[in-house]
Amino acid sequence: MVKPTPITYGLGDKPPFGFAALVGLQHLLAVFGGIVTAPLLIALGMQLSPTDTTYLISSALFVSGVATLLQVSRIGPVGSGLLSIQGTSFTFIGPLIYLYSLKTAAFTSAEALGFVFTACLICAALIAALSPFIHTLRHVLTRNVSATIILLLGVTLVWTTLGNINRSFEQALQENQPVWPLVVLSAGVFTLILVLATNRRPTLRMSSIVIGLAAGFVAAIGCGMVNFEQLDQQALWFVPEFQRYPFAVDWALVAILLPVFLVSVTESIGDLTATASLSGLATEGPSFWRRLRGGILADSINSAIAALFCTFPNTTFSQNNGVIRLTGVSSRRVGRFVGLFLIALGTVPLVAAVVQRIPGIVIASATLLMFAMVVVSGYQIAASHHATRRDWAVIALAIACGLFTTTPWAAPILDRLPPAVSHFFGFPISSGAFFAILLDAVVPGRQRREI
Repeated sequence: MVKPTPITYGLGDKPPFGFAALVGLQHLLAVFGGIVTAPLLIALGMQLSPTDTTYLISSALFVSGVATLLQVSRIGPVGSGLLSIQGTSFTFIGPLIYLYSLKTAAFTSAEALGFVFTACLICAALIAALSPFIHTLRHVLTRNVSATIILLLGVTLVWTTLGNINRSFEQALQENQPVWPLVVLSAGVFTLILVLATNRRPTLRMSSIVIGLAAGFVAAIGCGMVNFEQLDQQALWFVPEFQRYPFAVDWALVAILLPVFLVSVTESIGDLTATASLSGLATEGPSFWRRLRGGILADSINSAIAALFCTFPNTTFSQNNGVIRLTGVSSRRVGRFVGLFLIALGTVPLVAAVVQRIPGIVIASATLLMFAMVVVSGYQIAASHHATRRDWAVIALAIACGLFTTTPWAAPILDRLPPAVSHFFGFPISSGAFFAILLDAVVPGRQRREI
């Protein structure tokens, strides 16, 4: 449990306007890199057009602002009422790219995106229906299941990122370009973020991703790797479009994505609990669970709003918790400023256009450390609460089964299955989640634990 910090302005306090805005900017700096990087990585992985990529980033910023206002304000049963910022979790990167790739063989890019956003909408609705029962989800989504899914997510993200870096090198070789500038740039960005992320100064740790991306972007400009053509042709204002892409249902995509949404719920529970503790609030009892249910319900509604306006799921972030600890301010007024700042940034397409021009080698190098930390997070979940040999056996076997489905040896088996089943088991996250739930239920010696 996070140790409570002395609070200068509590949840319901109203710090002076200028002071609240200044603290809000600190929160914005802590979360901006995460909010724009996840949709950018998804768009790059889908190989979307510059127009679609700009739309997705602008819409992500705009919807994150609206979602933050809803989460912070706690309207009726919806929202935690905490200073919790919303954005797209890195958990969704690999699964959403996989879902898109399943559809592009038979459908256009716009139609494939329609299938993806429809699956997100349905999963968000299912999580909303389950939100009153989150206290009982721990019986299915145990620590072993969560650890398995997060470990698989981390491993696949690290592997994909390393592959992206390698492709950048190969492309330079094919074009008879020197590789050493890419090597220096990649190593420099990674090293800078590593140094900042382990620095004793909290402000540097919290801003490590933004600083690393900015430094890598500037260095890439100096090396002539950035093209600013047509930047002056961007529209002045941006407004998200309702159902920009044609919605269509594929229940196989929903089945693949639902375990990822459930893992996102466990992440949000941890984030909201930490934020409540840092805000000086109780982290147990009926009032805490009401706040938690409201936060999860807000996550699901926000993800549904994101799907309807064609951007990616919105969940609670924890990157800004360090700012609460640093400033001693947990006021809702600060959270509302952050929401308004995000909306303002989303309405300016130039912001998304500039972000889109960050070279892929810089983005991959900047996120590699974060994805490695996802693997560490999965291990920490597995090792917590005195994991037994049974627990490790369940996790290891489930991971092995999940990874086996991606090997050539699994192809003859998957080809004999119906397409929907083959797609489900062909993705290591969904297949690993299935085997983790199955093994945790049937292997003797299970102990009941909270998620």
